[in-house]
Amino acid sequence: MLTAYVFCLAVGGGLLALSFFGDFLEADVDLDADVDVDADLDGISAGTGIAQVFSVRALINAIFGFGAAGALLHLVWGGGQPMLTAAIAGATGLGSGALISTVFAYLKRTESGALKGEESFVGLTGEVSLEVGPGSHGTVTVRRGDRRVRLRARAADASGGTPALGPGQAVVVVDMNDGIAAVAPVGPKLLED
Repeated sequence: MLTAYVFCLAVGGGLLALSFFGDFLEADVDLDADVDVDADLDGISAGTGIAQVFSVRALINAIFGFGAAGALLHLVWGGGQPMLTAAIAGATGLGSGALISTVFAYLKRTESGALKGEESFVGLTGEVSLEVGPGSHGTVTVRRGDRRVRLRARAADASGGTPALGPGQAVVVVDMNDGIAAVAPVGPKLLED
C-alpha cells in the first residue's frame, strides 16, 4: 500500500507544484477547468453541488492529501496499521479535496481576487511614453497600486483641437474603450493633489 501512497503523493504533489510554479515555467496549467457533465445522477443535476465537488482541482488535492497522509502514517506506524492508515488517508484526501473545493467556490462566488477591469484605469495619472497625436495612437504609462502599466492611448479630444502629447508629458486617463485609454493633458496642480 505504501507504493500507492507514494504514487499519489508524487502525482498530486507534482501537479500542485506545476500549478503553483507554472507562471515561472511559462506553463499554462488550469486546475480550475470546469467539466460540463450532461447527466442526471439520481435527480441531482450536474450543475449543482455534487458536480462542483468533482472538479479537477478537488481531485488533485484529494489525491495529494490521500498520498501525503497515507505515506506519513505508514512511516510513523511502520506499516503495522494498514486498515487504519487507509481509512485515515482516505478521509484526509476527501477532506482536503472538499475543503479546497469549498474555498474556491467561495472565492468565485464573491469575486475575491478578481482582476480589475479596464474601467479601473479611469482617473489614473501617468506619462506619455510614445507620442499621442491628434489622429494617432501612442502609449502611456500609468501606476496602479505598486505596478506600472503601459496602455495604448489616444487623445481624449477627438476633434483634434489639442496638440500632440509628447513623451514625458503628464496625462490623466479620462475613458477606456476596448483597451485603449483616452487621455488628456494635466497641469502640475492636478498632479500635486
